[in-house]
Amino acid sequence: MDEPGLRLPGVVALAVLPLLVAFGWLALTRFDTPSDGTVTGRAAHGWLTDGIIVDEVYAADSPLRAGDVVVSLNGIGVDHLAGGPRTHGPRALAPRVGDVVTYRVERADGPGHAVRPVDLPVRLARYPLAAGVGAHWAVLPLAATMYVVATFVVVRRPRQPAARALYTITVLLPVTGTSFPLGAQVLEVVAGRLWPYVLGDLANCLVWGGLLHFALVFPERPAFLSRWRGLVAATYLSPFALHAVRLILALSGTHGTLPRLQLLTLISQPAAHVQPFAVGIAMVTGYRRRQGDDLARRRMRWAFVAFATAAVAYLGLGQLPSRIWGRPLVPWDWMVLLFIPFPVALGLAVLRYRLFDIQIMLRRSIVFGALTAALGGLYLLVVTASSGLVHVPSAAAPFAASLAVALLFGPLRTQVHRLVSRALFGDRDDPFEVMNRLSRRLEATASADSVLASLVETLAETLRLSYAAITLRGPDAQTVQYGVPSDTAVRIPITHAGEQVGHLEIDAGRGREPFGVADQRLLDGLARQIGVISQNLLLETRLRHSLERAVTAREEERRRLRRDLHDRLGPTLASVGFQAELAGSLVATDPDRARQILAGLGSAQREAVADLRRLVDGLRPPVLDRLGLVGALRERAGVFGAGGGSAPAVSVEAGPDVEPLPAAVEVAAFHITQEALTNVVRHAGAARCVVRLRRDATALLVEVEDDGRGLSRGFRAGVGLGAIRERAVELGGSATVTPGPDGGTLVRARLPVRTES
Repeated sequence: MDEPGLRLPGVVALAVLPLLVAFGWLALTRFDTPSDGTVTGRAAHGWLTDGIIVDEVYAADSPLRAGDVVVSLNGIGVDHLAGGPRTHGPRALAPRVGDVVTYRVERADGPGHAVRPVDLPVRLARYPLAAGVGAHWAVLPLAATMYVVATFVVVRRPRQPAARALYTITVLLPVTGTSFPLGAQVLEVVAGRLWPYVLGDLANCLVWGGLLHFALVFPERPAFLSRWRGLVAATYLSPFALHAVRLILALSGTHGTLPRLQLLTLISQPAAHVQPFAVGIAMVTGYRRRQGDDLARRRMRWAFVAFATAAVAYLGLGQLPSRIWGRPLVPWDWMVLLFIPFPVALGLAVLRYRLFDIQIMLRRSIVFGALTAALGGLYLLVVTASSGLVHVPSAAAPFAASLAVALLFGPLRTQVHRLVSRALFGDRDDPFEVMNRLSRRLEATASADSVLASLVETLAETLRLSYAAITLRGPDAQTVQYGVPSDTAVRIPITHAGEQVGHLEIDAGRGREPFGVADQRLLDGLARQIGVISQNLLLETRLRHSLERAVTAREEERRRLRRDLHDRLGPTLASVGFQAELAGSLVATDPDRARQILAGLGSAQREAVADLRRLVDGLRPPVLDRLGLVGALRERAGVFGAGGGSAPAVSVEAGPDVEPLPAAVEVAAFHITQEALTNVVRHAGAARCVVRLRRDATALLVEVEDDGRGLSRGFRAGVGLGAIRERAVELGGSATVTPGPDGGTLVRARLPVRTES
């Protein structure tokens, strides 16, 4: 069942929360704080016993260099400053923006050069946030991708554990930026202001826990998590447990204030070495646990392969080389890019297998990406043309470009949206175009037999389907298909006037966007239109068969009449003629013989009249001519009711306006009622049966209702009921056999009555 999404306030809150956390955290920790422009603490042994290694320098005008070892600040050793609240400790140091501090660093001017001490005056400024983010721009695509995917997923499926875990990771990512990529500053270490760095690393631990949580619950929450509720909390606490284990094993053997401080503050470092293996094991275990569930495995495959590739590269190119050689084989910034396919793969898994409805996000992403590129190119083109070719004032060029972009934004957006939607999903967004193309194709179809084939082919082309099929039910069942089906095909019932006449099967194909909630209106409209078309085709087929049966019956009747006239009535009349001629010739010579011959002609005449009456009665029941339809049925009811103790009591109810009726309607109603009464006597075991005749402006309604045992389970119409339907359909009417309102069986036939104008 499709889970409803959130209302607008919830959507806005979830979309805004990660942005508020990101900008709020950066404003709190980096906006107005004094900065020396350095980064330290990247390496596990970057804080030495008597110095702090500078890993990177963000400030463009700083005299410090990457690789410098800061040993003192204003003449006080950094190990003493970081050691605690002594007279010269961190509480005595209150740096402010604009202060000038003197760092003594140990520097080697190049490979093979001796290390020498250098005193460097450093003016403290506001934190160079733009330079820090720009130096590590690779984190921005990952953060943006995570934000878009996670926010859309949690909006569409707020109760999905996988969606919640992914969204939690997204909210925490901005906080982790103070540990990586921004990192701690030398000034923060010696001034005792490491809380942003520590909180960022704590958030990093929660991110690792969130990844493990996601691996456990994707694509759906396993049953054992419901039994062991504490396991979810354990996934988030596991990085902290690893840090505690490392402290127990390494803290006692670590000497010096700065190394011990770094050991305490690098909280997420053990998780970075262990959690990728734990996440991989969880995903492999979940994949194996879903053996036999091919759909769930296909859901997992995208995310599994993407994360496994990123994790192996992260460990093989980053963590292991850092442990062996002290630096990664690939810069950490580039390593971050390896994880971008993970949320993208999640989106593909969701897109293909309907865990979440992400169709809108995909379309809008492509539309706005193409629109941004087009408008950006247009802006640059107008600025260049205005400044260089037309020689307008430089201040007016941006204005002209902005005006051109504003004027073309609406039409360009509409055109790009139409092109992208049609390329990805066919004409799903334009039901009118789908119906229009169907109408044009059907108008061009010459033969009724090829209507379904044209309909299926047009659907496949219009909606970008790999498979489409229409199956009609009933005695004239037929199936027309296009393409090859897969296990993702969707079956839609085709109904007309409340009755299912068949079903439509459509399949977007592997790797394409399946039909989601937004497409339901289009599918419902297609089903209704196809229902009308299918019903017309069924009626046309039945009419053709009825005409064929009518022509066949007419020719058989003519053959029977010819045979009877030729073999029985014809010889009789010929014999009468011969005998009359013979009697005439014998009147003068043998009067007695002539009288004998003429006396025999009476029996021959009676035999001929009987044969003629039999032929006429075969064309139309004579009782209809004598008594009319109502009288004839009452006479037949008396015959059926006089069959003994087991026969039902049959009554006929008819209004005064039933007659007169066309001859064809009289004959059909008479035979339908007679066939229904025969079934009641033979099969129903009824005590009472009522025949009702009603007339309206357009039709005669015939009902035969009994109080017998009713229809059996798995009932199928036999020869008699099939004949009832055929007689009704021949006149353009209908006949049904259903359970009666009070038990028993109800046969209802509607026969159109057309009055001559």
